[in-house]
Amino acid sequence: MEDTDTFAAVTEAVKNADVVSMLQKIVATSTQDEEAEEIREKIQNVLDRYNDMSEGEKGVFVEQLKEALAMKLSMKMQENFAEDASYLPLWIAAFVVVFILVFFGYKLYKSIKEKEIKREEKKKQKQSKKKK
Repeated sequence: MEDTDTFAAVTEAVKNADVVSMLQKIVATSTQDEEAEEIREKIQNVLDRYNDMSEGEKGVFVEQLKEALAMKLSMKMQENFAEDASYLPLWIAAFVVVFILVFFGYKLYKSIKEKEIKREEKKKQKQSKKKK
């Protein structure tokens, strides 16, 4: 249920976006990275072809681009959600182990302190008997 809501929200956001102007902004930026420059050039080629299209072809192209972008984004979001969910059992197990260690550590500390107190009481009793 939550995945379909997320997909619907992503699809709606992409459909409302002006994809062509986003691509133009990407092309307008300059980069030092070779791979990014290559991608920028490919986007520039796509925009050049887009400008040569008729109005009907432009509409179809933009709709297909938006659908593809929405699908990619939703798939990426699902991958990230699956990766995050896979760590949950690990965190729960780590918490349980730490809790057990703290619990038994506290019990051990308490036991040792009680033994020390009993020894001190016995020493005091012996000393008080010797004084009498």
